Amino acid sequence: MFKLITIITLFFIYSCSNTSPTIVQNTDAQKVTAVEYGTIKTSLPVKIKGESDWIGATAGGLIGALLGAHICGEEEVAGTKCQDIGIVFGTVGGAAAGSVIQAALGNHDGFQYIINIDNCGESTLSCENNQDKAFVQGDKDPLPNNQRVIIIYGNTIRIIPYEN
Repeated sequence: MFKLITIITLFFIYSCSNTSPTIVQNTDAQKVTAVEYGTIKTSLPVKIKGESDWIGATAGGLIGALLGAHICGEEEVAGTKCQDIGIVFGTVGGAAAGSVIQAALGNHDGFQYIINIDNCGESTLSCENNQDKAFVQGDKDPLPNNQRVIIIYGNTIRIIPYEN
């Protein structure tokens, strides 16, 4: 039973760490966002370090408390001193472990792009490249150099290929 709870919790935590540019968060739906167009000058592979939040700590704390409640054996009932100590230490240890596990599962590969941004003003006929910006995006394969892209600003910034 406890193994099943642990596996389900780990899958839940892992599913929260997706950074694909083709997946849009609910907070970005039905909302006006700014866009820019540009050309990728270069891309460098990077390792994106996962972070933890309350979800991993809470899930780990709950699992730790469940495991800690059984540390004194079946004869003990909740409310005894041994049981209370097991639950407290299980909760604290589980919360710490859940936080570390969530951060580790969030580690993934990505790319840092240097993009030359178009300055188009009112008309796309007068576009000129005038500034570079750097972006980091999680993905398995890089966008190629000299690829035209659109940069979509929202709660997260997404860079996707663009063809005129």
